[in-house]
Amino acid sequence: MEWANVDVLDEYLLHVIAAFPRKRKPAFLYAIVTGKRTGQAVQDSHLFDVTRFFGCVPMMRQRYFDARLGQLRDAGWIALDEDGVSLLGVPESGFAERFADLDGFSFQSRTAPFFERLLLAVQVFSNWKHERKRYLPIVRDEETQFVVKQWLGYLLQEETRSEARTAFYRELAMWLQDAKADLYVPRFSGGDYIGKTGLQVAGELDMEPWAYYFEWLDGLHKLLAQLERFPMLQKLLPDATRELTTSAQETLHLLRQGLDTERVMAIRRLKWSTIQDHLVEIAATVPDFSVGAWIDEAAVDGVAQGTWQSLKEIKEAFGELDYFQIRLALIVKRSGAKCN
Repeated sequence: MEWANVDVLDEYLLHVIAAFPRKRKPAFLYAIVTGKRTGQAVQDSHLFDVTRFFGCVPMMRQRYFDARLGQLRDAGWIALDEDGVSLLGVPESGFAERFADLDGFSFQSRTAPFFERLLLAVQVFSNWKHERKRYLPIVRDEETQFVVKQWLGYLLQEETRSEARTAFYRELAMWLQDAKADLYVPRFSGGDYIGKTGLQVAGELDMEPWAYYFEWLDGLHKLLAQLERFPMLQKLLPDATRELTTSAQETLHLLRQGLDTERVMAIRRLKWSTIQDHLVEIAATVPDFSVGAWIDEAAVDGVAQGTWQSLKEIKEAFGELDYFQIRLALIVKRSGAKCN
């Protein structure tokens, strides 16, 4: 097995496979790496502390994923059979340490929209400085254009264009001082300069494309985790509810209207088990969501003190808890959801 033939995407996939103590089906692993928030994927990513690496390649197609697994099998790194995927070689790439700021579960669906909004904002401010009124927006997505327009309108209620531009570039400079600026600056546009694509920047930096992608992603996740330091940039970040599945979003909307779960079940014509999945997903995703109606802090603290290999182990240790409460306890342990 030649480690030299493994690229950064392979390192990521091997790291995810290694994180689970028993064989997993390719469909489950695909859900983890692309961020499909099935009940099992949400639950097990928290149980085995894989949330940082959850959904880091949301754009990956099933065929490409399957092909990658096939290549890893052919290279002798994994075995594939009807029971699932097992690791044959121990990856020693230091992937987790190299990309220490990844937080896929928190930001998987928000990173790309944030960066597109940032690209467009840089272009607008730059063209204000150059007094260019006619230009093609670097981002054509209408939602992105609408959000940035609203954001600019909010800024200009308090400041002049010049003041807003100065404050914005001050925040950019603060961020880029601590970031790998050459990953991001060539992608910005303004005046007669059109920003480069990620592939173009990777080529200029002589980086393998997946190495560039994960460096880019790691740096953005580091920024997003500390956006309270950057109030202007913070307003470009989509709401956390964007990470939820559409069905869980609908359940959350009804809960926020003050409806109890029985009423939500009736309105949505869903089983209690499905609502449970939604509640686990919401608790894992939405900051400050309270789970106090279903589990107390003492139970959460008890579960948090152990190292577990399965929900069954937790059930044997805490017989008074049902499996829904155990799943919530695992989530609260890592997500910061509240019990009050």
